[in-house]
Amino acid sequence: MKILTIMGTPHKGNTRAIVDLFLKEFENDNNEFDEIVLPIDFNKPCMGCANCILNGEDKCPHYNDINPMVEKIEKADLIILGTPVFVGSCTGSLKLFLDHLAYMWLVHRPKESMFNKVGLIVTSAGGSGVKQTTKLLKNNLFYWGVPQIFNYGVTTMKMGGNYSEYKDKDKIIKQVKKKAKEVSKALEKRKVGFKTKFFFNIFKMTQKNGWNKTDVDYWKSKEWLNGKRPF
Repeated sequence: MKILTIMGTPHKGNTRAIVDLFLKEFENDNNEFDEIVLPIDFNKPCMGCANCILNGEDKCPHYNDINPMVEKIEKADLIILGTPVFVGSCTGSLKLFLDHLAYMWLVHRPKESMFNKVGLIVTSAGGSGVKQTTKLLKNNLFYWGVPQIFNYGVTTMKMGGNYSEYKDKDKIIKQVKKKAKEVSKALEKRKVGFKTKFFFNIFKMTQKNGWNKTDVDYWKSKEWLNGKRPF
């Protein structure tokens, strides 16, 4: 099994420490680990040109930089998104990364491989913001086509540092172990739920009379407009 971690910051604080706790739970001889650390591995802001959607992802001015990241995502069985909360949301580095992948949303050109993955979101905040940050990231994973998404968020009431300094560290470790078991169980028996199927069918109907030829041609090439499904 391949596990890909996408970190919204290189800072080794609470989020990094908790992500590492999860990774430790997934350690075994059969698992392979890879990681994208932002903005070190990708730092280009989306230009808003919409070339990726209208003309194909290879027309993005940053295609040569972002495509290797997409290839990593496609190979992964488990995708972990880790980010601290910055001013009520994910880090800017993670957001600009996600902006480049709008073309992968269900409404445009979802990757077939995404429907067989599991997602895990890890967030931490010194104060508020965990809930809305988790919602933002869950929306991105869901609209990529990832059918099973888990999340773990912590409000530490302390900026910087490391969860291990807190009086509740044993509670966090216990919660991580429990959540990791849930994720592992989902990976053993992956399934596409009603919500994913529903939205896929909605967007299938819109593509039959779609306004964007690039999207329509993609759906036709996959034979999704003729009854075939990616799951």
